[in-house]
Amino acid sequence: MADFATRLRDLRKRRGLRQMDLAQSFGVAQTTIANYEKKLRFPDERMLGRFADFFDVSMDFLLGRSDSMRGPDDDVAEVRKEPAAQAAGLAVEYLDTLRHTGFEAAMQLIDTAFRNGMPYRRICQEIFEPALKEVGRLWELGQLSVGAEHAISEATVRVMAKLFPAPDAEARQDGRPRCVCLSVSREQHVLGAAMVTDFLRLEGWSVVFPGANLSTGHLLELLKAERPDLCAISVTLPANVSEAREMIAAIRETEPLRSLPVMVGGQAFQNRMDLWQEIGADGTAVNAEAAVATAARLVNRPA
Repeated sequence: MADFATRLRDLRKRRGLRQMDLAQSFGVAQTTIANYEKKLRFPDERMLGRFADFFDVSMDFLLGRSDSMRGPDDDVAEVRKEPAAQAAGLAVEYLDTLRHTGFEAAMQLIDTAFRNGMPYRRICQEIFEPALKEVGRLWELGQLSVGAEHAISEATVRVMAKLFPAPDAEARQDGRPRCVCLSVSREQHVLGAAMVTDFLRLEGWSVVFPGANLSTGHLLELLKAERPDLCAISVTLPANVSEAREMIAAIRETEPLRSLPVMVGGQAFQNRMDLWQEIGADGTAVNAEAAVATAARLVNRPA
């Protein structure tokens, strides 16, 4: 039977994360993750719990005491018995349904999985993310038009809203961390930022989500009015990284905002892991789940 080191390595690779990426999400050195996987170190109970939550598996599975990812009391549905294979099949079916049948049928497919016990986070990570990556691949190959790509992305945002409707207004609460999360103004891709917004809300954050098409000047006005603990900026197209750089520079030059932590993420940062530092951000994340950990670290709050 597998042990913790093997489980950690396999789970990390299944998510497409490097040791560096996982270390950044947990606020530790890359060597710490490497030592865990080499069996040179073993995490304490708190860190084990964080790993189990991050990968959405039971502690018994993480420690190699069981081959079932879920606990013994998790008797919900086939969709939870073989989560990786089931989710992969649903990702393919979801995209195919959206392209060839329509929004309502795709919504029904996801709603059924949700009602059968698949958590919202897993739906986002294991169905929506792979499906949208495939959309990007098809677009790059010229097998999908820009219009079709945008339609699929917008439909997915609508599905997310139906599963997890955002409140019309979020009350300010003492001690509750606040974030402004957006895509740069020239972007039409808001799915990643919307996903981060929902994941933060699930962790108790109050999030203002203006979407895209917000100029640098208007962003500064919003930040001065909201006084958040964090600003999160999403960039999908590499050509728009310069706009994120401009936004960050403007924040640093504005007196009430100079110390505001800024987190960036999105497809534009996937191939250059140091790009976030180059444009002046304080942190980055490879996906929405990792964004929650990075956000907590940047504002010095428990993950």
